[in-house]
Amino acid sequence: MSSGHLIKSHLQEPRSPPFCDCPFPKCTAITAFKGNIPDLVTCRCGEEDCNTMEWQWDHSDPEKMIHGPDITFHPIYSQGTTIVRGDKPLKPQMVHFWEIRIITILSGTDVMFGIGTDKVNVDEFKHHFVSALGTNRESWGFSYNGMKQHNGSQIQYGSKFSQGCIIGVYLDLTRGHLEFFLNRRSLGIAYTNIPIDPNIQIYPMVCSTSAKSAIRLINSTSQSDCLQLRAFKALSKQPTMLAELKEMPGLRSILKSYWFFVPPTRYSIRSTHNEFDLGDEAVLSSSRLSRKQKFKDEEPDINDLYTNAHKIALHSKDSDDEFSVDDFFYYLF
Repeated sequence: MSSGHLIKSHLQEPRSPPFCDCPFPKCTAITAFKGNIPDLVTCRCGEEDCNTMEWQWDHSDPEKMIHGPDITFHPIYSQGTTIVRGDKPLKPQMVHFWEIRIITILSGTDVMFGIGTDKVNVDEFKHHFVSALGTNRESWGFSYNGMKQHNGSQIQYGSKFSQGCIIGVYLDLTRGHLEFFLNRRSLGIAYTNIPIDPNIQIYPMVCSTSAKSAIRLINSTSQSDCLQLRAFKALSKQPTMLAELKEMPGLRSILKSYWFFVPPTRYSIRSTHNEFDLGDEAVLSSSRLSRKQKFKDEEPDINDLYTNAHKIALHSKDSDDEFSVDDFFYYLF
């Protein structure tokens, strides 16, 4: 196949739309800019949902350009793969969630998001262009190309994503499950083999081979595992049920603690016209939204695939009836 055909094929691959319609810097502006690239972005869409920061990026390496929650990989030129990890290990026997906003267009060999143990050598590939997270048994990664990787094995997991998207990482250190989110929609459990031994330290990690690629950590939170959390996770597949719970005064504050289980507000008209397969991400909708209109799934249309795709799970094979709240708690046990 000629290089022209390869480029055309690459451009036609499905790609996730941005989380919102806010303007993000173009490549020409990024190339000419000498300061902290994330400063070019004023977008804060979705950040009001949770502003908790239980950890930040590790600033101990002076060669890595890190400003608070922002990372700019290879600020001058790229000669390999840069790996950055969190400044503290994630607490064992807890459920963790964090989100990263992608500031620049992603390109090159790989840009990945995930986790790794304390045995990961963050400088191992500084002079090599590789998909670093998941090259061995000590790390697990999700690539901007839509692939997941662990122990050197790459498997198709989701669709490609780039500038303006939000990547969420859900790590359950009570069960050893790792799950990724794209623009606040779960892509399903990626791995079930995460170590839960409290003596094994696990860190959040990101890596990039792309020159002047920039990301921002927008939240990092954790919760104790309990029946309450499990119940809300089960209910997260039924926006109608969650809407009923929001009307119960005693549960509103509890819902705020599990905000990452609540179906997201939509900020982008482009999210209604994407080309994903249902297996990649349930974000399709037949509704048309005005620019920057915020739409919440509190009154779902039965013909709206965006809402009803979440109703695939927890349905009885012998009945097409909607489940009640009591039914959810029955199946939870």
